[in-house]
Amino acid sequence: MIANKNYLFILLFIGIAVFSQEKPPYPKDTIHIKYEFKTGNTWNNKFDRKYKGEKGIYFNIVTNKSGDLALFASHKSKFDTLNIDYIKSIKFLDLKKIKELESNYYKDRFGGNPWIKNKNAVFVTYVIEQINEDCIVKYPVIWRNEGVTD
Repeated sequence: MIANKNYLFILLFIGIAVFSQEKPPYPKDTIHIKYEFKTGNTWNNKFDRKYKGEKGIYFNIVTNKSGDLALFASHKSKFDTLNIDYIKSIKFLDLKKIKELESNYYKDRFGGNPWIKNKNAVFVTYVIEQINEDCIVKYPVIWRNEGVTD
């Protein structure tokens, strides 16, 4: 009988603990970046490469010689192939707007501009690539080489 009361108390406590958790006060924004290969531009490219022993695709998105700011899509991630009409519902961001959103995030969360920044902590990022007239591919990516600016 006492054991049954203890079990009921434990179940009640677990239920309260699980359902009383709050949402994080600083959720990640979802952003989309359009990838377009530009002929003659060696900095804007897409290629297979490993990152931390994991095979995947690198997307270079910097178009100048200050470095190779890249986004990495692991082959273990799920890539979505979607109809071209999906693009109509997406707002693509450029690096300037992304930097502004990141700055606002750090201002709201930390009251300033921290020394170490990490876009992976701020954004859920997708790269959208048009593969033909009718289809696009949506890649979930992580940011690499973030110290490079355009």
